[in-house]
Amino acid sequence: MNEAEQNAYGQMAQALAWHADSWARGWDFKFPGVSEPIYHHLSDSTFEGVADCLWKLKIFKALDEKGNGASNFVLNCELNDAYRVAVASRETGPSFDELLYTLVYLFGDYGTEYWGFSTQRRVPFGKDGRLVPLLEALVPLGYLEKSEVGYVWTDRVEPIMYAAGYAERWSD
Repeated sequence: MNEAEQNAYGQMAQALAWHADSWARGWDFKFPGVSEPIYHHLSDSTFEGVADCLWKLKIFKALDEKGNGASNFVLNCELNDAYRVAVASRETGPSFDELLYTLVYLFGDYGTEYWGFSTQRRVPFGKDGRLVPLLEALVPLGYLEKSEVGYVWTDRVEPIMYAAGYAERWSD
């Protein structure tokens, strides 16, 4: 993984951690002896994917691990250290494409307006938004182009968009 890919990888993990923490703080899940916000994946494939990625990256700690799975998690690091932890744990974490897929799948469905994210083709988004560091990191890798009005997805991301269920928005 080159330096630009490593930076984008860390930025993706950081964005997922911010989103997960935001959702956990909005939920009222309790777990014995735990006072911090609990991220429960609700058996929803989107949230399960986020939990799995962050757990593999050691950003999440499982509270109820059984075999290879868990449903309840807390942060295993300071929230703003997720980038650093992800880069350090990338060998045991998800692949770059899996992390990008999880990011698109999550932000495409949950919190699009709040996070300034879009899955639409040729539609600028994200200018001055919460995800600018992530979007900037994807530009040198060819996934996004930067314009005066925001960022625009390139054709390089099409397989990820298709896998995440946004194919209809990407056909001409």
